[in-house]
Amino acid sequence: MMPSKVRKLLRPADVVYDHVKRRIMMNEFKPEFVLTELGLAHEIGCSQGTIREALLRLQEDGLVTRTARRGTVVTRLNAEEAQEMLVLRRMIETRGAAKAARKIDKTQLAEIAALRERMDEAAAQGDEYALMQADTEFHLAIFRASGLDALEQILARCIKHSHRWKIWAPSHKRALEKTAARHDVLFERLAAGDGEGLAAALGKHIDTIVRIGSVPKAVR
Repeated sequence: MMPSKVRKLLRPADVVYDHVKRRIMMNEFKPEFVLTELGLAHEIGCSQGTIREALLRLQEDGLVTRTARRGTVVTRLNAEEAQEMLVLRRMIETRGAAKAARKIDKTQLAEIAALRERMDEAAAQGDEYALMQADTEFHLAIFRASGLDALEQILARCIKHSHRWKIWAPSHKRALEKTAARHDVLFERLAAGDGEGLAAALGKHIDTIVRIGSVPKAVR
């Protein structure tokens, strides 16, 4: 839960964005569910303009699509797209690993260590969404050290979708504590400045996020 003092600093559109994003990521809003500005405005208690701004951000994330015919719809899930996202994510992250391990400084390393601790805290509280958020920030913080700034937004979208797909894979479900612990080897290789080892560990990490064949071809 976000502290009240921090929450007050957020713009209304930020609060709405976080609220709707959580519900999409946790599959409370199912794939291809139609989101209406008026309906969300009534439910959340804000203006349609605020809802519209939040939905535009979610469109940038690839979590919703907006068309003149159907309006705003939660992005569908299917195995082919999930596989392509994981392939792209693997390529981007592993290629950035060597640069990140070589360039990382003490301040960045401390930030990443704090994110790793946040994962343990979220797991202990049974908060899967908070763990998902800390996981995402952990991976992006490592990649950010590579200096490949133009690719960060693409990677962020891939990570969001791999997390979302993972929720649909009950046969590959892990205890939250194990999910958090999977990141220890990544931090160890990064802290050791071992770019080759980090790339190999990241590749294995991404390959074992979810078994694509263990879930239906499409989720609607």
